[in-house]
Amino acid sequence: MQNVLESSGDIWRGGKGWSISSSKQPPFPVIEIINHFLFTADNGFLILTLQDGIIVKIEKTEKYIISSKDGKTGYIKYGKSSMVHPLQKKIIAELEHIQYGQIVIRINNGKVEQIEKTEKRRLGEFGLDGSGI
Repeated sequence: MQNVLESSGDIWRGGKGWSISSSKQPPFPVIEIINHFLFTADNGFLILTLQDGIIVKIEKTEKYIISSKDGKTGYIKYGKSSMVHPLQKKIIAELEHIQYGQIVIRINNGKVEQIEKTEKRRLGEFGLDGSGI
C-alpha cells in the first residue's frame, strides 16, 4: 500500500513552497504528517523529497505483517496524537540542512529503526562545470 501525497498549492510544489532558508519550521501539514506517521505506523517508511530546499513530495509506504503465530488484530490505528514525537525535532533539523535529496524514516515494529539522509550536491558548489572528472 503506497500513498503519494502531493499538493498543487503553496506547501510542496512551486516557487512559493516551504523553503529551509525562509523558515525554521516546515508548514503545519508537513509536521502533522510526520508526527502522525511516527505515532501510528507499525512497519514501513516515509520519504520526504526536497528540491531547492523545498519539500516537493511525501511518500508513505506502510506494510502490514499478518502472522498466524501471534494472532494480533488492530493493525490500523486511527486518530491524531496530541503529543510531539521525540524524533520530530531531529527530523526537522535534518530537513534544514538539505537543498536537494531525501530523508527516509524507516519504522519496524512500531519503532523508528533508522533515518536515512541522501543529499545531492550540484557540481557548481565545488567550482566544477560538470564537463567531466
